[in-house]
Amino acid sequence: MRRISYSGASFLTSDAIADALFQLVTALGISQTTETLNLPAINVTGKTIIVKLIVGPWSELISVPEDSLWDEPNITEVLAFLRGRVLTLQQPKPSPAYSEIATTDFDSRDFTDPGRTP
Repeated sequence: MRRISYSGASFLTSDAIADALFQLVTALGISQTTETLNLPAINVTGKTIIVKLIVGPWSELISVPEDSLWDEPNITEVLAFLRGRVLTLQQPKPSPAYSEIATTDFDSRDFTDPGRTP
């Protein structure tokens, strides 16, 4: 398990969730956006809780390994979501399509034919 420290607080979660969270924060730098997340974690009595946090490209996270007597929370759905978001954010964005292309009244010969008179 991993203890994630963020914004003066910390929570205990699975290694896979911690890894996916770090990958997501890194991928958010591509789009310069933030995400609101609900992540499964374990409290001090071993009960599964949901940690809500907002992360973005400049989130300062620390992940430290920690032994735990408790079982990991169910991470299947959240892990799939995080990995999907990372893949989506890492996809190249298509160039914007322009409906108009600016043109001029100049002909290329205007610049290449020095002997041409207007």
